[in-house]
Amino acid sequence: MKKLGRKEEGFTLIELLIVVAIIGIIAGIAIPNFLGARTKARVTRAFADMRALADALEMYYVDNTTYPAEPANEGDPIPGLSPTYMTSQPNDPFSGAVYRYYIDDEDAPTAWLLVSHGPDGSADVTEATAGFSWADADRVGGQLGGPDGARDADGDLYGYGLAAGNNGWYDPADGATSPGDLGRGGP
Repeated sequence: MKKLGRKEEGFTLIELLIVVAIIGIIAGIAIPNFLGARTKARVTRAFADMRALADALEMYYVDNTTYPAEPANEGDPIPGLSPTYMTSQPNDPFSGAVYRYYIDDEDAPTAWLLVSHGPDGSADVTEATAGFSWADADRVGGQLGGPDGARDADGDLYGYGLAAGNNGWYDPADGATSPGDLGRGGP
């Protein structure tokens, strides 16, 4: 006589819950790492774009013995750079708009500042105060970093005289959680 009964195939509820828990733990570890990598990639792209813009600004200076004027409206491209010195001006990977550009003197600019919105996406550095100078920019390599500005080899702050707002400059040591803007100054 045949015995009627249930077959013992399939997974139990406990086994399924364990698998779901393991997937949740792996996702909890992987997602923050992915977001951090994405922010680092955008930061790297912003610094590369600003370096290309800096090169174009210096070529402009060689030909014109002055730097371009600030754009009439924030968000407009830097006047005079495209198409002569670069095909097109890159957009900030954090805002999608062109990089903000400031000069030290409207009549005879001798220094400039390029600013990206940074990972927090807000414009924290909104202007360069009157009389700022990059006489020491060669010691910084042109890049600004950290919420309180760039530091020299001894750890002393460079005084850029910038209106840095609430968050100031991005701090790469804080990675994805750092607020603030990215910047490059010159000459």
